[in-house]
Amino acid sequence: MSKIKTPQSGETGQLSWLYDPKEQSLTLSGAGAIPDYPIAETPWQEFRDEIKSIVLEEGVTRIGDYAFYDCTALTSVEIPEGVTLIGESAFSCCQSLESVTIPGSVTEIGEGAFESCDSMLVLELTSGLKRVGAFAFSECFSLRALDLPDTVEQIDRSAFTGTALQELVIPSNVQEIGDNAFNGCIRLSSLTLSEGIRVIEEMAFSNCSDLTKVLIPASVERLGDGVFADCLAMTQIAVAPESEHFVVQDNILYSKDLSTLLHYPAGKEEQEFTLPEEVRKIAGLAFASNYFLSEVTLGNYLEEVGSYAFARCSCLTYMYLPPQTTHLGVSPFHDCTMLLEIEVDLSNPCYSSIDGVLYNKEQTQLIQYPAGLYEDFYKLPDTVQEIAEYACYDAQDLEVLKIPAGVRKIGDLAFAFCDQLREVELQATDPAQIEVGMMAFFSVFGTPRKLRVPRGSRKLYEKNDLWLDYSHKIVEQPKKS
Repeated sequence: MSKIKTPQSGETGQLSWLYDPKEQSLTLSGAGAIPDYPIAETPWQEFRDEIKSIVLEEGVTRIGDYAFYDCTALTSVEIPEGVTLIGESAFSCCQSLESVTIPGSVTEIGEGAFESCDSMLVLELTSGLKRVGAFAFSECFSLRALDLPDTVEQIDRSAFTGTALQELVIPSNVQEIGDNAFNGCIRLSSLTLSEGIRVIEEMAFSNCSDLTKVLIPASVERLGDGVFADCLAMTQIAVAPESEHFVVQDNILYSKDLSTLLHYPAGKEEQEFTLPEEVRKIAGLAFASNYFLSEVTLGNYLEEVGSYAFARCSCLTYMYLPPQTTHLGVSPFHDCTMLLEIEVDLSNPCYSSIDGVLYNKEQTQLIQYPAGLYEDFYKLPDTVQEIAEYACYDAQDLEVLKIPAGVRKIGDLAFAFCDQLREVELQATDPAQIEVGMMAFFSVFGTPRKLRVPRGSRKLYEKNDLWLDYSHKIVEQPKKS
């Protein structure tokens, strides 16, 4: 005979809880808040995989952190009027939860509250809600519709990342949209930004690949880098005529005084572009994933190129840095797979190039190796002390690389996805002198296949914590004949 499961109960804060195994339901009753819990330490933790429904009776005022985290069988929850806050990760990873209604008494949804509820189809947010926390509905892959109430004032970072939203209206009371708030909403085709919004942080609507056009209201005062980066279908961008901060020319977004180019639409099909002479700065990710541009001429007075400004511009073959360009962000020509040469004006005080490879002026730092360069062998100059992050990312043809003894730092992902790279020769005898960044040599094919080190130093490399991931690839250089 199978054992009959009996109801389980207990206290949590000022509330009582009861789990009915027959109905697979959890009921909380009383007056007060569900306390915050560390992850996986709730009183009903042992029933986490069984609970299909949660009933919160009137009197519950708050849902604490991690209260119902990872209740994978949960399909429904009743949140009563009177609850004012849904805490951090309260319903995170409830993979079977298909719908939820947030009553008007809830003013704040905490960080990651419903993150990775990937079956959620219906979300009802009621007037009264003021803040949607970071990652609150991130990776809710099935969520296709969202009606934000007019009371919402703030949408935090990554709040709706990776959802299936198709249409979106941001109401006028929203003051700030956090970074990556709607990043990766690949089905989003209609976006309305209401007058009243002041700040849209970096990459807020990046990777919304179905989005074709957008109007920026006059109230917007600040746009972060890459707000619309990698929106592959975008061809039209407009600004309300009353805007005091931004202007559009030929569907290209600039600051009002034209000193900064903020966004060049990824879907804009022209093959050539000349930067206006007024422009002093190209913002980070400004040209990201434009697959049409083959030639971009930078103005003589350009001073700054932001991080990843031309990332994934896969038809770009040549770039010239004028004398006034004295500040480059991280990997400005990141993953430009057809880029053959970066030329630097000889009078530039900060940068130089050797055979099309970009260095700082003193050639102590390798900044960018063009990913499309037709070379299977490359030896870094003996002057190099640092290899910047992403410096050789996705170099298409590079097979053999020699790194001089003076190198002290190899940045994150510096040689990542160099899938042809079969041999790296390190001339430094002491591995402790080299700071190796995260996934510096990462490849889906496991390259480099050999990591050659000076004779007598193999054991030093194999025992060094920074080189443990490569220990099985380490071989010593052969004796000189």
